[in-house]
Amino acid sequence: MKNGIRRILITVFCAFALLMPASAFGEVFYIEDTGFVVEPPVGWQVLDLSDSKWTFTDFTGNAFLQIKVWPGSEYGSIDELYDGIMQKIQAAGEGDIFDYYGREAAFGVVDFSTGGFDYSGYGLFVDGEDFDLTVLSFTTADSFDVLRDYILSALDSFALSPVMMLNPGPVSRYYLESFGSPVKQSAETVFEDVPLKWSVDKNEIEASQLLIERESAILADYKVNTDAGTEAWKRYYRMIYRDNFSRLDYPAAILKERIIKSSGKNADDDAAEPGSSSWLPFGSSIENRRSRNESVQSAPLKLLEWVQGFTYVRTGGSDLVSPLTAAAFQEGDCDSRALLYIILLNHYGIDSALMVSSAYSHAMAAVDTEGVGARIDVNGKMFLVAETTDDVGIGMIAADMADPANWIVIPLMEKEPWN
Repeated sequence: MKNGIRRILITVFCAFALLMPASAFGEVFYIEDTGFVVEPPVGWQVLDLSDSKWTFTDFTGNAFLQIKVWPGSEYGSIDELYDGIMQKIQAAGEGDIFDYYGREAAFGVVDFSTGGFDYSGYGLFVDGEDFDLTVLSFTTADSFDVLRDYILSALDSFALSPVMMLNPGPVSRYYLESFGSPVKQSAETVFEDVPLKWSVDKNEIEASQLLIERESAILADYKVNTDAGTEAWKRYYRMIYRDNFSRLDYPAAILKERIIKSSGKNADDDAAEPGSSSWLPFGSSIENRRSRNESVQSAPLKLLEWVQGFTYVRTGGSDLVSPLTAAAFQEGDCDSRALLYIILLNHYGIDSALMVSSAYSHAMAAVDTEGVGARIDVNGKMFLVAETTDDVGIGMIAADMADPANWIVIPLMEKEPWN
């Protein structure tokens, strides 16, 4: 296994280099030959590399993320893997077994000592036939209370493969299973004068909101209008986008079916089926999703009108309800609605981006679609702006918010930047 890690500068998004010098920018690290992807909090950097172990650290040098691959034949079960690694590092703690996207896994607290220091943190243990995996995220024991959210966030940013960056991370996945059986709640809306109904799991709503509150607490530690603060803001929304994307598969499907029907076309084979929990099978290729957008060219206009009709709601903590909640109950503020709008469009292969502004205390969307009106640069391409909280047409923006220099553009697209 090679030691290569490709570090993708999110400000450039499609450019990467091998082991570039550390920077304050937010980065996605792609570990070559494994397919692993991780996006730790802003300021974290590569600390050490070996044939089968990759270690990252934060800017204080007190928090660490360590990814380690073990031969699949070394441990015969998740119990053997968990017990064996805990004994190997002489750690104390308790773990719970859960399903990590088809693999048996365990998540738990890990306390250990090495080099004369005490450490506390969390561990992900994943059993597999070809290889076993441990991901430990920990900090010095005396810094645990301060850095707890950071090490959880670093661990939650891990993905086994690029396509899994469109699914909740391992911490969120564990939280959802730990809540127990799904608690179904009816969700209904009117879309183009047609009632639509589906069910939403209250546990998924809670899990998605937990991530938002954790990431909001991290974001608050970065100074506004600094390079690090700007990148932290971008990562905050990317983490929410990732956590909610697959949670919205089913509403995306039934909305798509309605859009197709109202366009006078036949719903294709990927339309929602009664009782279906997802639009496409897990692991479907980006190309497969993206090839299905011809019948939904009107989606940017129709979905915009839908989200503009939501009730304006903010939460007490982060001020942001999850896109899942926004879809289920037709409520949310500007960034909740913009994120939902973007996720739905990306389900249909329509590229879009989030626009946020501290100067205007506002968020909007930008869409790669035809039409007239105001446009903003998204990686060299001009996207049409979309206001999600006011009853205005696509391409319209308030005159007192029209200075592009006061907007941060965050591309949120299905396209994988490491390709």
